Amino acid sequence: MIEYTRVKLSQWGRWCRGRPVTGYPTAAAFTWANTGGKGSGAGLAPDDILETEQAVARLAQAWKQPLIAYYVSTGPLWLKAQRLNISRRTLMRRVETAERKVAEALDSAPKS
Repeated sequence: MIEYTRVKLSQWGRWCRGRPVTGYPTAAAFTWANTGGKGSGAGLAPDDILETEQAVARLAQAWKQPLIAYYVSTGPLWLKAQRLNISRRTLMRRVETAERKVAEALDSAPKS
């Protein structure tokens, strides 16, 4: 189940950055430099992305920040950890815990 959650979070992260949500590799980063993210009028999220967005939104800030840093922000892990003022190892532990919390939220979400 955690692999499924990681796929969902990866898709959510691409959507947050304003990139297409596909199962295929994306183009080079410079191609997306001037495209907006979710807050720039990129449109409504598909239902599966919205479900993940809501699960992440319900998390406490201590779990939300590492997920955003890991799945949405660009850059190497050490830089993402430095931005949060934590070690790389702590970042990964928090990401793993947050992934489990999102997996639980997705499992308990009502299915339509």
